[in-house]
Amino acid sequence: MGALILYATLGLCAVGAAFLVYRHDLYDREPWSLLAVAVGLGAAAIVLAGWLEAWTFVALSVARPAGQAAVAAACEELGKLLVVVAFAFFARRTFNDPMDGIVYGSMAGLGAALDESVALLRGSSHGLLLPPEELVRLCGHLVMGGLGGFAVGMARIGKKGWPAAVVGGFLAAFALHFGWDFMALSAETREPSLGQPLARVATMLAGLVGYGLLLELGARWSKQVFAPDLPVRPAGKFG
Repeated sequence: MGALILYATLGLCAVGAAFLVYRHDLYDREPWSLLAVAVGLGAAAIVLAGWLEAWTFVALSVARPAGQAAVAAACEELGKLLVVVAFAFFARRTFNDPMDGIVYGSMAGLGAALDESVALLRGSSHGLLLPPEELVRLCGHLVMGGLGGFAVGMARIGKKGWPAAVVGGFLAAFALHFGWDFMALSAETREPSLGQPLARVATMLAGLVGYGLLLELGARWSKQVFAPDLPVRPAGKFG
């Protein structure tokens, strides 16, 4: 019963996170069915990324925190990006909005976070309370997926500069993921210090700020495509 409550809480948090993203997609909202598919593909991508990471660690004898963090960040963020690219190619009628890159990237990130959380919670003894780090995981993967996928929306509508933006978005997601993992792995081998949690908080805040700026930019471009003559709609307003 305790495990059921724990997973139900995790699911509710994930739905809440998805809704927060969905409510910013103001002018051409995506069907929930496709968003659910993106979540599922994100979970599958993280499983495949995990296998690739494990193989790379052994094949290249990667043992240091920096190397492990770099491999994990590259594999996992590439997996999320490929999910968004797949939607851009195979769901072209729906993937037609500058916001779609960040929306589908966020959902892929959410799926990745859910898969990781379920794997870590399975067999553990956390009682009925969801550990705070799982909320951070949901937020972190969602943000990194959105950052990495944003420019695919630009590419879909032929926005100038999209190739550089795709590379830049992936590198931003990679840097955020690498920084977070490196600090977490380093903390396991070093004496704890005040600077470690502060650096992790600063990293997450930087990601959130960048994500928020891209949401605003995507919404502005979406308005130009779908409703250039209408007044700006407040974030989250339906209808």
